[in-house]
This record gives sequence, structure tokens and C-alpha cells, in this order.
Amino acid sequence: MANYLVFNCSANDLKTTVYGVYGSEFKPIAVDSSGRFLFSPVSSITVTASGLDIRSLNSSRDSILVTANGLNIRNLSGTQDSVQVSNNGFVEDTLSTSVATGTVYLLTKNISQYRENSYFIRNTGASNITVTLQVAPVDSDIYYVDNSSAQSVPSSTNNITSVTVPMKFARLKVVASGNTSVVIYYNGRA
Repeated sequence: MANYLVFNCSANDLKTTVYGVYGSEFKPIAVDSSGRFLFSPVSSITVTASGLDIRSLNSSRDSILVTANGLNIRNLSGTQDSVQVSNNGFVEDTLSTSVATGTVYLLTKNISQYRENSYFIRNTGASNITVTLQVAPVDSDIYYVDNSSAQSVPSSTNNITSVTVPMKFARLKVVASGNTSVVIYYNGRA
């Protein structure tokens, strides 16, 4: 209503609607209950930044989802901060192989990035195997120690074992009584 005079003298009765243009279509601009502009229909904005500085947050009005590499956060305080983990990183690896009579070390993994680590092994061959989970601070044979007792895995059966101490590397020690084959799955969760 350009060039029309407004005859209402009461400021409380004066209202307006603001529109933005998307392509060639006019869209109304929304506000929240306090009259602050909403910049997105879901009240979220994707920001790409380096050295991002965020004001003090208030749980009654703020919600932030951060996805980042090399994120550096100040020390958090239980009285003013709340952190909710929304996605635990999960990795897996698998190996299908033949195992000759004797001892072999399989699926060595750097587990330092994961708080939960497990190995699943299936004996798919005809000979029995014995499996022991080993861990080490460095990937060198002289540093590996047993993290589980030796467990018998007969033909066509399964075994699951998990790391119980914080360590950087893990692997399976497999002792075969005869030529056989195995399928191994490693799972790690951040």
C-alpha cells in the first residue's frame, strides 16, 4: 500500500508484515514469540568458520549442533553447561582368511580413538583354533600382552572378545591345530 496515508494515531494498532523474495516469489519473514527474526524455518543456521566465538548460551533458548574437525572447546562447567552426545562414531573392519597350523596374529588395529573395541571371530574351517585378544602401547611384537584368556573356538562356532583396558593397539592371536579358515570382524565405537 505504497503512498497511502496512515490515519490511526495509536502506535499499538499499527502493524506491518515484512516479506522477502525467494526467486520471484514473496515469502513472509517470521519472528519468534519475542519478535526476534527467525532466519530458518527450523531456527538453525549452518556456519562455516575458523576461530568461531559463541556468546554464553542459555539452555532455555539455545540449541547448537556442532560438526567439526579439530574442535577446541573451553573447559565445561556442570553448573552452566550441558553436553548431549548425538552421534557416536562407529567403525568396523573385517577379514576372511586361511590360517595355517601354528600361531598367527590377525586384524591389528589402532584402537586409540575408540572407547569400546571388540572382535568377533568365526571358525569357518575344519580344525579347532584358540583365540587370545592382545593389546599394546605400540605396534611391536615385544609389547603385546594378553588381554583375555585363551578361548577355544571349535569348527563352525563363534567367539566375541573385547578390550578391557585403555591401550593404543589390539590384535587377535590365533593358534590353529590344523589348516583352517576364519572370518573376523572388528568393531570400535567412539
